[in-house]
Amino acid sequence: MSQILIAEDEPTITIALQDDLEDEGHQVDAVSDGVTALEKARARVWDLLLLDVMLPGKDGFTVLRE
Repeated sequence: MSQILIAEDEPTITIALQDDLEDEGHQVDAVSDGVTALEKARARVWDLLLLDVMLPGKDGFTVLRE
């Protein structure tokens, strides 16, 4: 089972991704801004980060670099 973090500020996209990934047996956590995404990314080991490019606070590219 993969551990996946979704960082997406559009709720309908987040819900669709989260539902589909959980249906496939993955463990998913979701956040809606770049600052929280960076905090969660640093707090544990993830198998996959799905980052929106245009997030509030910090964009997905900045989260990835940091």
